[in-house]
Amino acid sequence: MSLALPTDPSGLLERAPRLAELLPDAALSEALATGDAWKVHALLVRRLEKERPGPTRDLLAALLEDRRAFVTSAPTPRTPSFLGTGLRWKGQPSSTSPDAPFVAERTVTVFGLPVWPLNDYLVRTVASAPLQVIGQVPPPARRAWRRAGVVGCVVLGLGVGVGLGAMLLTLGHKHAVSVVNGLSRTVEVRIGAQHWEVAPGARVDGVVTLEKDEAPHGRANWPGSEWPFEDVVLPTDGDHIVYNVRGAATLEGHAPPASPTTGLLGRRPLSDTGSLLFPDEALVVTKADWESTVLAHMEAGRWQAAGQVASAVAEVEAGNVRARELAARSVLLADAQTHDHRPGDPRAKNTATFARMLMHQWQNDLGAQSLAQDLMASAGLGREALERYYEHENAFRDQPLPALYLRRARTMDVLSSLALPEYEGLAKRFPDSPDVGRALLETRWRKELEDPLASREQTAGPTRDFVRETSRQVEVFAAKHPPETVEQLELFVRIHLRAWRKDAATALVHRFGQDPRHRSWEFLVLAGRLAEVVGPAHTPYVLRDWIPPAMTRQPERMLLLDLLTGRRMFKEEERLALKSPIDQTVLGLTRDLLEQPARAMAQAAKEPDAVLARMEPEVVALLALELTRTGDARGKRLFTTSLPLLFARDPLLKYLHSGEVTPAFSRLSPDLRAAAVLVRARREAKEGYTVFTGRLDGLAGLDALQGFAVRAAPGWMKLAFDTCMDTKVPHKSPDGVMVMLTGDLIRRWNQEENNREGRRPNCEARVVEPTGLPPPKGAPAAGTPAAGTPVSGNANGADP
Repeated sequence: MSLALPTDPSGLLERAPRLAELLPDAALSEALATGDAWKVHALLVRRLEKERPGPTRDLLAALLEDRRAFVTSAPTPRTPSFLGTGLRWKGQPSSTSPDAPFVAERTVTVFGLPVWPLNDYLVRTVASAPLQVIGQVPPPARRAWRRAGVVGCVVLGLGVGVGLGAMLLTLGHKHAVSVVNGLSRTVEVRIGAQHWEVAPGARVDGVVTLEKDEAPHGRANWPGSEWPFEDVVLPTDGDHIVYNVRGAATLEGHAPPASPTTGLLGRRPLSDTGSLLFPDEALVVTKADWESTVLAHMEAGRWQAAGQVASAVAEVEAGNVRARELAARSVLLADAQTHDHRPGDPRAKNTATFARMLMHQWQNDLGAQSLAQDLMASAGLGREALERYYEHENAFRDQPLPALYLRRARTMDVLSSLALPEYEGLAKRFPDSPDVGRALLETRWRKELEDPLASREQTAGPTRDFVRETSRQVEVFAAKHPPETVEQLELFVRIHLRAWRKDAATALVHRFGQDPRHRSWEFLVLAGRLAEVVGPAHTPYVLRDWIPPAMTRQPERMLLLDLLTGRRMFKEEERLALKSPIDQTVLGLTRDLLEQPARAMAQAAKEPDAVLARMEPEVVALLALELTRTGDARGKRLFTTSLPLLFARDPLLKYLHSGEVTPAFSRLSPDLRAAAVLVRARREAKEGYTVFTGRLDGLAGLDALQGFAVRAAPGWMKLAFDTCMDTKVPHKSPDGVMVMLTGDLIRRWNQEENNREGRRPNCEARVVEPTGLPPPKGAPAAGTPAAGTPVSGNANGADP
């Protein structure tokens, strides 16, 4: 069985029940699901050519012999003829069942003699007409050529003239065609007899000739692929047809001022995959790629439209993680805006539809299946997903991925410590599977981090041995299966850092960074943070040597990279010199979160999604959680600015309010969990300043790469401590005790109120001691130098 539901929209299994004897068959199931009976017929023809003699070949021959089962709807063709010359039907009903449908051939005839076969149709005889056309059937495997002899040679001359007349009867109109490819890869497009190869973001124009009443199909496939990934019927009511592959580009029809033909002014959106231009209109491509189209819909709040475009791209482009993530965020927000649901409908209809598509379409993609499981769980359909993964695993018992999908779905509601035996058993069953091996290592690592408050420095005994054993297993595994993505690399680096193995972590990053194709933004942030954590003595690389030249010419990216990695704090004039106001705001908010969190909170609550969506999820998480903690309802909106925060919102808020470590919370990235720990430890004192009530000495162990929560903790604590020290506490007399106020007593009380150092014990007890961190110093916290402070040495802080 497959993850795909058994679908047969064309009803072919009902017309040819013996076709079910060939199932299960992946190619046949896929062809059945398209509803194209001719595709199934072509598949059976190719299989018959390769099949050896036996029962299966006999079954295939029997299925192909009855072409009536593969009928598809088609308009009734014209059969004009004169004196037996023209287009006529060839075929007779069965003598035993004259009223039963039969296959007739539409042929070109000359004086009643069939010369050339055109198409085959399923017809029946009726009293009101010569023949009633039910639909069109595939051509026979081999067409017999018509006998031509001497009479044929004589007729040939006449046939040229008469045949031209017959062709004129069926000759249709010429249509201008424009094809636009907004996908990320080159596609091959066929419309009628025309064929084009269209590059990404390109537009091609051409002309197609169509028979009268013919419905043209726009078919798109990847170069080298036999099957089209899209087959749509294009409109023919105009002279200019527009085919927008998968609806990925944004197209408009621009009319001239006061067009007399259309009566239109300005521009008209062409939102469908196939559309028509009016005679006076010109085609304008406003967004040539799918991502620009999706982002434009998202900025305008059209979440359903954004989800449709991104989902259409994710359905056909293998490995397009960006399209999947944008589609997931769009469908989640589209469903969140839907308040009117019919009884029995799932609340998250768009989310469930997209998740089921991922489950069916990308059965060998672990990332796609993981996203589908998260979406099904968010839609409340975890049980349905679990049942389908049970079926899939039972159908492919000897393959590791179906078993891994099932284990992940089955352990989503338990902590990693309880899920670990499942993955250990799976690793014994599939010892050579890299996917299973990585899943086991990740589960061991998550088990180590289940308690977000535990201090790594206090780890001892069996726990420390477990941590070191995980690091040893990573070293053995990475030698055999080096990390292929930044996500895999980050997992291995965090495991090594957890075991105090700095050199092992930097060696992995150094080896991964040797390939220029790996030097993405995410990798540069990871490499930079690791260099700051371990120090120059353990860093065998220089980060700036890996920065692509194109990025060095983008000052906003360079300033943000320095800020995210903790290398240096930019100067205010550097930020103000940036051309884009959005870039200025993103950098300012990110910096203020470390130095002036109160100002960052106030500004973030007013910023649009265009700004917040550009910021790192861990930064926005701190802002959203702190706003929520202080009772600002505007913090809820910040959770919708990225897909990781949408998934993390409920477990983060549950931990913030109750301190409960749910299975969903334990699966979050360490930087998000660290943000929740930091914010939960803060409280507002009645004196008007912030105090700390929870331990923070485990943050560095939780987030070994020391993300923003780890870097913000000392700064936030110092700000709270300074505010406490600056807050005067009026002297209060004990209840029930009358005090005679004298001049000396008043002066003494004033001295106590103004004694700043006298408040230190109280402030340390309320702000510093609960965290377990060292007392703040007057200088800026380590890792966050003051604005404008120069950094000496090379890119890692060491002397050249």
